Amino acid sequence: MKRRTFALLLASGLAGCNTQGNDEPPTTTEQATKPEQTSTLGGGSPTPTTAGNTTDTPSDSSSTMEIDGVEIQREQYSLQEVSYDERPTIFVNRWNEPSCRFNASEVDSIPNLQMATINGERGHMPVRTSRTMMKLLYCYRQLDRDSYLEKAIEISEAYLDTAARNDGALYFPYTMKKGGAGVTLTPPWYSALAQGTSLSAYLRLHEATGKKQYRETADAVYESFRRLTRSTDGPWTAMVDDEGYLWFEEYPHDPPTHVLNGFLTGLWGVYEYWLVTEDEKSRPLLEAAITTIKQYVEQFREPGEVSWYALNRGYRGNEFYHAMHILQLRKLHRITGDPYFKEISETFNEDHPEEAGMRT
Repeated sequence: MKRRTFALLLASGLAGCNTQGNDEPPTTTEQATKPEQTSTLGGGSPTPTTAGNTTDTPSDSSSTMEIDGVEIQREQYSLQEVSYDERPTIFVNRWNEPSCRFNASEVDSIPNLQMATINGERGHMPVRTSRTMMKLLYCYRQLDRDSYLEKAIEISEAYLDTAARNDGALYFPYTMKKGGAGVTLTPPWYSALAQGTSLSAYLRLHEATGKKQYRETADAVYESFRRLTRSTDGPWTAMVDDEGYLWFEEYPHDPPTHVLNGFLTGLWGVYEYWLVTEDEKSRPLLEAAITTIKQYVEQFREPGEVSWYALNRGYRGNEFYHAMHILQLRKLHRITGDPYFKEISETFNEDHPEEAGMRT
């Protein structure tokens, strides 16, 4: 396995707007939206984790894993268990700390499905709907007002009615045409970005209610991250490249786009699945995804400038996405403890300061 090291990188110099706190800039034809993936591991109530805990590296020393006969590159990591507020999926007011932004007496006015208009075409954006669920659940956790939980449940039911099933996996479709990373997808289409946020949303709903049905939904969403068949006849959001590396695709397309922030948002959902369910069967998949980022992240770098949005070079990227990459790499260091991710996030920040994108 060939991988440029961080030292070599330094030596060679290589390299919609959402008022409820989304990580999306104003909507353009090059804005990325992200899908979610799923996997069925059975029921059971999650056990709360303790902030700062570190899990031992598993005894399995294999440098690969297999899904349905496909060999996938995988390094092992001493994964960190973080607190609820530190879970990487939380984005409230973009860069701020998590907080409740909803008035309990007004939650009934929140639409059950979050719509958007892009280039004159209106449709459902699942990433926004799933994040609305998480924001309501955060309010419920902080303020213990039943109206927050009741609205989150109402949204979850309407959201589930939109879902498509494929080979045991659950997918949430976008219903408008959308461009990003130099490609345009027509509805229905699916994204690992939205799959990741949806996985986190149903896990948190299960935590809040203890109801098995929400765990089962989360299991089915997780299964989408294990479905590797790329097909024009059905949904897919995960793939393995020719070198054996696992990708979660924000814009599933052939040839692939490999959008960095969309991949990492999908990865956050898989991390939260491992964290909440404590099911070690999900750990190899999570580690394989982290391995891919470590292998390829330097290819997103443009020394002295903002990083690339995607490896297909279909969209140059901007200050907003560059700042997001820095934040996400910092979060990746937090959940893995691997100093490489801290170093590369600092290098991205030296190329172009994070603060510029935070003002975007």
